[in-house]
Amino acid sequence: MKLCLFKSGEYICQEGERTEYLYIILDGRCKVFKTLENGRTLLICCYQDVQVLGEFELFSNSMAKTSVQALTDIYCLAISVSDHKSLLLSDNQFLNFVCCQTCAKVERNNQNTGINLLYPLEQRLAGYILIMQNSGVFSSNYTYLAEYLGCSYRHLLRTFHSLCSKHILEKKGTTYFLRDMNALQHLTGEMYRQ
Repeated sequence: MKLCLFKSGEYICQEGERTEYLYIILDGRCKVFKTLENGRTLLICCYQDVQVLGEFELFSNSMAKTSVQALTDIYCLAISVSDHKSLLLSDNQFLNFVCCQTCAKVERNNQNTGINLLYPLEQRLAGYILIMQNSGVFSSNYTYLAEYLGCSYRHLLRTFHSLCSKHILEKKGTTYFLRDMNALQHLTGEMYRQ
């Protein structure tokens, strides 16, 4: 294993490329997303705890199915798949750990799918802001954010305006400041809690 640092904005892996390493994220936040056939981007989830990345490719010997991008600086352990694949696949403790991680990912993805289908945009946006904010400040590429949340750009801007009119957010330029974190958390409710 070797310790790696991915800087904020850097890709850990990109969809369609062969992954050379199995990564275990130790510290930091990242987002996992996929480009659909219609060209739109689907945000699958965000990780901010210990996670394994690359296990599907390890077992299936395939190209990466999703892209993973660092949202903050990320420290992780990297294990060369080509050098250690047979050892990894014969280690029962490792396989148990990966199976538990995979089950948690499936459960999280099921929850996120339900949220994306059944919750109103205001709640989904509030949850996204809470996850992605940095010290009470939120900024994003809002065209991509609309795609991630499955809404039109106009609908997204109206929703931001609604949160500002409720004094939950304050807009300065293209950046939003969280004025009332408690109200934002209340609006989100238990939606993203596990």
